[in-house]
Amino acid sequence: MVRFVGSDATGLPLKRKQVAQACARCRRRKKRCFHNCDDRSNGLSPSSIETARLPSGDGEVASQALTDHPTPAPPPQFEALPEPTASPTREEHAARFVGDLSPEAILMEATSLCSTRDVSVRGGLGIWQPRAAPQLAKSNSALTTFPSRHAVQDMLKAYVWSHCLACCPPPSDYAVLRRIYVEKLDPIFPILGGHILDSPKDDIEEKVLQQIVSLAAAPDPEATRHLRLKSEGALLSRHNFCTSLSNSIQTIVDAGLFTDRIFLTRALAALSLYMQPSSPDEADVPALLSGRAIHQMHTLGLQMASEDNYTNSQATRTLFCCIWALDRINGAFYGRACLIHERDVGWNLNECIAAQAPPFRLFLMVIELLDKVIGLYRPGNRQEKDIIIELPIFEQMILDAGAARVSSGCLASLEIFYHSVAILSSQSPSENRSTALPAPATNSRRSLAADRITSIVGQEYPGQLSYFPIIPYGVSLSLSVSYRKMRHSNVPMYRSRGKQAFIANTSLLKSLDDTFWTAKTMVAMAEQVLQEMDKAVASITQETGLADASKRVEPVTRGPDELPLSGTGDAILDDPNRSIGDFSVLEAVPDLNIFDHFDPTFDLGAVDTALEGNLDFGTSSNWFDWQQLWG
Repeated sequence: MVRFVGSDATGLPLKRKQVAQACARCRRRKKRCFHNCDDRSNGLSPSSIETARLPSGDGEVASQALTDHPTPAPPPQFEALPEPTASPTREEHAARFVGDLSPEAILMEATSLCSTRDVSVRGGLGIWQPRAAPQLAKSNSALTTFPSRHAVQDMLKAYVWSHCLACCPPPSDYAVLRRIYVEKLDPIFPILGGHILDSPKDDIEEKVLQQIVSLAAAPDPEATRHLRLKSEGALLSRHNFCTSLSNSIQTIVDAGLFTDRIFLTRALAALSLYMQPSSPDEADVPALLSGRAIHQMHTLGLQMASEDNYTNSQATRTLFCCIWALDRINGAFYGRACLIHERDVGWNLNECIAAQAPPFRLFLMVIELLDKVIGLYRPGNRQEKDIIIELPIFEQMILDAGAARVSSGCLASLEIFYHSVAILSSQSPSENRSTALPAPATNSRRSLAADRITSIVGQEYPGQLSYFPIIPYGVSLSLSVSYRKMRHSNVPMYRSRGKQAFIANTSLLKSLDDTFWTAKTMVAMAEQVLQEMDKAVASITQETGLADASKRVEPVTRGPDELPLSGTGDAILDDPNRSIGDFSVLEAVPDLNIFDHFDPTFDLGAVDTALEGNLDFGTSSNWFDWQQLWG
């Protein structure tokens, strides 16, 4: 017979009369050591250790010997589900951060020599407790303690394995989507870290990684011919493609199949940015996912600085910067309170930003400006006089970030984000926000920034941008600026100019409404405003005897070198069946306000509140209410 002799944690064989040796640290401190007795503390006897060393062919016998009670069988109506393979990366064995305010920290530091004290620049605020792989697996299955929850989770896992993990583009289409993501999106927002280059060894994480990449790259015009979820399946619309992927990723996350909390944090943050709600019930899901990502970040203590010699120090800083930026973006998009505050962060934020790659560094520099702008709109900060935040020149920001060699498409996308922040960087007292003549600095900055956004998206770089949600957000702000000019100007020439800009921005949003829900909501509202304006112009010309401007205007012909407004066509300007009135016929009556001649049943006040609220963080989180109102 062959007898297998067990060994301790240091690799020495276990003998019947052998005395256990203390580790080097305990020998120096002359303390009793328990670190070489991990097997005893886990309730494993030497015989069970020997059994665990059986050949791989006896895996079932070994697994039964390692437990004191038999493993419960799965429900009869479901087959046994394969367990995800563990990834041996350092990120999987992430430590749990416990602050000094918790009594657990005192006991943990006194009893566990494996714990590590925080050595951040603020003097240390807690300790890190290492997580072993088995303990991490148990923590993810804590919700299955009760039999009812266990059965429900088994049902959810069965659905995940049969439906959600299979929802993925075929390899040929995924290769194109992955290239789009790597070239246009990952340099600006590297939320997936090194996983995009080195796929996770866990099968579930690898599938979710492919789904996230496909979801992020879907809005790009180049991806239109690759939106499939089956090898021989038909092409899907962007809306259906993104909705299927978003639902699959959310179900996998809710099933609790991830064993790597760092990857779970990345997945939640990426899904928060790239998913698009499909119904009013999902309006707050992106903000909710962002809050869950921040919760995981705080649980792991990623906001606390680590030692410079830590293996994943740079990856941790990059991940923290991504979540911090996402928190500010959600504050602007959805009118939410920021959940990460500088006073609670152990990192030096300026040093973290300076350590990033040039495209991401430039993106974070714009986020810093947005963080200052958000301060204008916090409760109680409304001032009695006009306030405008000074912004650096974007060209100088590019040079300071070392991003001069970044592709023009990425720089143009970040410039759109910069001009969006510029539109929001000025604030007027509430009683002056709807006057005909706004503050000079406010008017000029907003008008120039809005014109630049429209020009970049529609004429300079159509189809070449990095299609983040910041693109439709910027165009929506430009639409609001043109609406305010059209709504409150007393000069017909400026009203006509505002209407042309309003039509151009509506056309741009129309080309994006199949992907971004904000664009779809704004387009529905803007089109109804244009229809009411055309009716009002026709009614005025008929009553006053002016030239009939309600007849259809001939389509605008472009020169051979003139680019269209958007990469997918001008959905409004090139529609031959659309009637577009001309304000020039009303110049004979400069005091005439066309909005006073709207149909009384048309809720103009709701339009004013929605469109002008974009410039004041007022109704960003209520866009779905407007979608329900305007179809």
